[in-house]
Amino acid sequence: MLTTYRRALALPGAWQFSATGFVARLPMAMDSLGIVLLISARTGSYAQAGVLAAAFTMAAAGGALLTSRSMDRLGQGRLLPPLVMANTALLLAFVTAVHFDAAFAIQLATVALAGATQPAIGSMVRARWANAAPDADRLRSGFALESVVDELVFTMGPLLTAFLAFQVGLATPLIVAACFGLVGGLLLALQRSTQPAPSGRRTAKVDADTTRRDRSALAQPGMIYVVIAAVGVGGVFGSYEVAVVAFAQEAGRSGASGLVLGLWALGSMLAGIVFGSRHWRRPLAQQLVILTGIMALVMVPAPFVHTIPMLTVTTFFAGMAVAPSLIAAFSLTERLVPAALLTEGLTWANSGLAIGFAAGTTLSGAIVDAHGTSWAFVLPIVSAATSFAVAALGQPILRRASIGRPQPLPAIAWVNDPMPGPTPGGIIDDPDRHEPKPEAS
Repeated sequence: MLTTYRRALALPGAWQFSATGFVARLPMAMDSLGIVLLISARTGSYAQAGVLAAAFTMAAAGGALLTSRSMDRLGQGRLLPPLVMANTALLLAFVTAVHFDAAFAIQLATVALAGATQPAIGSMVRARWANAAPDADRLRSGFALESVVDELVFTMGPLLTAFLAFQVGLATPLIVAACFGLVGGLLLALQRSTQPAPSGRRTAKVDADTTRRDRSALAQPGMIYVVIAAVGVGGVFGSYEVAVVAFAQEAGRSGASGLVLGLWALGSMLAGIVFGSRHWRRPLAQQLVILTGIMALVMVPAPFVHTIPMLTVTTFFAGMAVAPSLIAAFSLTERLVPAALLTEGLTWANSGLAIGFAAGTTLSGAIVDAHGTSWAFVLPIVSAATSFAVAALGQPILRRASIGRPQPLPAIAWVNDPMPGPTPGGIIDDPDRHEPKPEAS
C-alpha cells in the first residue's frame, strides 16, 4: 500500500498540492465547531450557536457551487487567492463582531459572508489528481490518499479546536483556522503547473456527450437523489456535533467534546480504509442504501448514553458508518456526471452535506435548549433514516444512470481494483458488466 502511495506522490507537484490541500482543508473541521463553542459559551444559547453555524455552512454550500463552476471555467490560480483572502478577512470580522457584542444581525451577516467565500478545497485537489495522473493506478491512489487526508482533517480538527478554545481562548480556533485557510489556499494557488486547464481554453474533442456536459451537474440523471441523500448524511454530522458539545458541557467536561468528535472521525477513517480495501460486487446504488441503513442503526444507542466514556465508545462505532456511506455517495457522483463537470458535481454532493449540516446544527441547538441532549441525539437517527429512504426510493434511476457510463481519462479511469477513496473505478458497479476499458481521449 505504501509503495502505491509513494508512486502517486512521486508525480510532479503531487505531494506539494496534496500537502497544501491538507492545510487549506483544516478550517472545514474547525470553523463550525469553533462557532458553536464560541457562541454557546458567550450566550448560553445553543439555538443561537446553531443558527450562526448553519448560516456559515449554508452560505459555504451556495458559494462553493458558484466558485467551483467558475474555477472549472477560469482556473484555480486565478480565483483562489481573492477567495481565501476575503474568507480570512470575514472570519476575523465575525470574531471581532462577537468580541464587541455586535447586534445579532451583524454577526449573522459577517459569518454568512465568511461561509460564502470558503473555497471547495477538497474538490480542487481531487481535480488536480485527475489532471496529473498519467494512468489509472496512480489516479486511483491519489483519490485514495485524499480520502485518508479528509478523515485525518476531521480527526485533528475537532481536537485542535477544543484545545485552543479551552486552553487559549474561545475565539482562537476561528483565528487559527483563518490563518490555515489563507496560507494553504495561497500556496495551492501558486502551484499553476498542476491545476486543471480552464475549460474556457480547453480544446476537448466534441462527441455525443457534449450536450450532457453543457448542462448543470445537478441536472444529470440520478444526481438529485445523491444530493438529497447527502443532505441527510450532513444532518447526521451537524446534529451530532451540537449534541456532543452540549452533552460534554452539561457533564462539566467541555474539553471532552473535541476528543469525542475526533474519535468519531478516527472510526470513520479506519472503516473507510477497510471498506475500500475490499472488492465489493454490489451495485453502487445498492451499496448506498445498505450503508445509510447501517448508519441509522448505529446511531440508535446515542439517546440512551449518560456518561462521557459511554458516549466516547458509541461515537467511535457510530463514526465507522460514515466514511463507507460517503465513499458510496461520492462514487455515484463521479459516475453520474461527465468529466467536464467533475468539480461541480463533487461540489453539489459536498453542498448537500453542508445543507444537511446547517439544518442539523440549527434544529439540534433548538432541541437542546428546549428538551435537553438526549432528545437532540434522536435527530441524527432521523437524518440517517432519511438518507436511507431517499437512496432506496431512487434505486431504479440511480442504477440505470450509473451503469454503462465509464469516464474517459484523465478524469476517471475504469479499473477493477478496490481503493479506500471516493472514486467509482475501484468498486464493481454491476457484477454482470464486462465492458472494455475506455480509451484515453
